[in-house]
Amino acid sequence: MKVYAFIAALDGRADPGAVSPLPGGTKGADPDAKRPYVEWEVADLRSLAAAKLPSISRVTAVLDVLAGRPGTRFSTTVLVDRLGIERDQLRGSLAALTRHIHAHYGRGNWPMTFTWGGEVDGKQTAEAFYSVDETAAARWLEARTAH
Repeated sequence: MKVYAFIAALDGRADPGAVSPLPGGTKGADPDAKRPYVEWEVADLRSLAAAKLPSISRVTAVLDVLAGRPGTRFSTTVLVDRLGIERDQLRGSLAALTRHIHAHYGRGNWPMTFTWGGEVDGKQTAEAFYSVDETAAARWLEARTAH
């Protein structure tokens, strides 16, 4: 676990403009299709929410925020502010999420959508943004109430 934490910390220091933390872009499927895009069902989300790893607990907190406003794109800055965590902690947690999903779910996609760039306060930014659609939000909320 200490090795994974170290790797996550290194991932958090990466230049956000250089490498996407999510393989394959917005849906997260690996470009070489070793790990396919697979829709997240309630049972999968319930299992994810039950994970006891601190990094995954931070990701579940992110999903709680996103599911509260489906279709809204939340920037990294907004998420770290709302969750009271450091930017590097979020990046490391998202890197750990990718490894966790590959190891336990056999898929290449996150349960949320990721995009680079957008507008914040009328200015373009190269920041990362995260969101869920109505279906993903409903499934997440169902998984959380059943947990």
